[in-house]
Amino acid sequence: MAYLNEKWETMPQEQLMELQLEKFKKQLAHVYKNPFFRDRYKQNGLEPGDVKTREDIKKVPFSVKKDLRENYPVGLLSGNWEDVVRIHMTSGTTGVPTALAYTKNDLEVWAECMARNFVAGGLTKNDIVQQAHGYGLFTGGFGFHYGLEKVGAKVIPTSSGGTDRQLRLMQEWGTTVFTGTPSYAAYIGEILIEKGIDPVKDLKLRLGFHGGEPCSDGLRKRINERLGYKAHGGGLRVCYGLTEMGGPMSMDCEYECGQHIWADHYLVELIDPVTHEYVKPGQPGELVISNLSFDGMPILRYRTGDRVLIDTETCECGRTHPRLTGFLGRVDDMLLVSGTNVFPSQVEYVLLKHPELSENWQLIVTDKKGLHALTVEVEPVPDAKIDEGFVSRLEKELHDYLEIRCAVEIKPIGSLPRFEGKASRVVDKRL
Repeated sequence: MAYLNEKWETMPQEQLMELQLEKFKKQLAHVYKNPFFRDRYKQNGLEPGDVKTREDIKKVPFSVKKDLRENYPVGLLSGNWEDVVRIHMTSGTTGVPTALAYTKNDLEVWAECMARNFVAGGLTKNDIVQQAHGYGLFTGGFGFHYGLEKVGAKVIPTSSGGTDRQLRLMQEWGTTVFTGTPSYAAYIGEILIEKGIDPVKDLKLRLGFHGGEPCSDGLRKRINERLGYKAHGGGLRVCYGLTEMGGPMSMDCEYECGQHIWADHYLVELIDPVTHEYVKPGQPGELVISNLSFDGMPILRYRTGDRVLIDTETCECGRTHPRLTGFLGRVDDMLLVSGTNVFPSQVEYVLLKHPELSENWQLIVTDKKGLHALTVEVEPVPDAKIDEGFVSRLEKELHDYLEIRCAVEIKPIGSLPRFEGKASRVVDKRL
């Protein structure tokens, strides 16, 4: 088993927990210099010296996305503006962007974490990588790029889009690793089929590092098959991250049993989103993360809004850091339909169990005379045999799983949107 930094990646958990506490206390004192956080902490009767044990961490108020938006652009800066060398942010399509300012130290920590991820996933200096996460304000492209270069791999910075060029470069350069969103990887696989390119005979892809959106087990299986990762001895590695913590930060190792979150740089907690109490071990909860190592805009106890499962046992790979073993959907992705909670990930789970159906689907929510209605539009795979009986059985399966009625419409191949970045699966037409 290869490591980037074996000492840190296999550190005994007791030592990791002691290190986390010391770094959290230091970071709390650092963040306390920021006027916004200082006022909030004082309102809650908190001084930096009040955190002495891990139990005391719960005294620190949560941070939320609203804090970053209301203090845009740099109202949450705790470091010195003179030391800032990079700025990333979300698109802001749903409101004020979420921005983060980085110092040189922050970029080095970020690259270190991503390099660990890639090595854990099986990347070597001999790999040729097409980096198809978008470059620009989005954190993904640069986060992947500098981690890949730190390992020493050969990076072709294609960015997203230009699918014909992506395929040509794969063939010309013998690309062995592909990165990008899972949706884009699935789309690439679809185009391979259309062009008659055999991913096993005509390409050399063995690893896919895919992030920026959730990737279900069903979608992982399909991408592995369509891009030939498993056939060449590798597989798809799922990445997790968020702008508020600096960008992509954790990833599957070769055992594909959860994304390692580097505990020497990030402290994770799992809470009940309603009571804010810790959930019991093995139970799902909302992920809360503290950035322990950034200087510029570190955020403590950030409520991610992600419903996940966490495993703290040592991984088969020997790494002792906690793993995100299940992504159950975002709290704010939940749809309330006629009093029932529905997550898009639940719909995809049911659809991709059927080989007759493609990964191209969308969920339509409508409101007719005060009654909510759900319709799943999905494309079949080429040459699939789908009759009325299949559709009826699928509707029943969705009803049993979602506990709400859901109509299914089989759409012509190529009629639904394709995505080169994050997929947008829900069309909410309710007034």
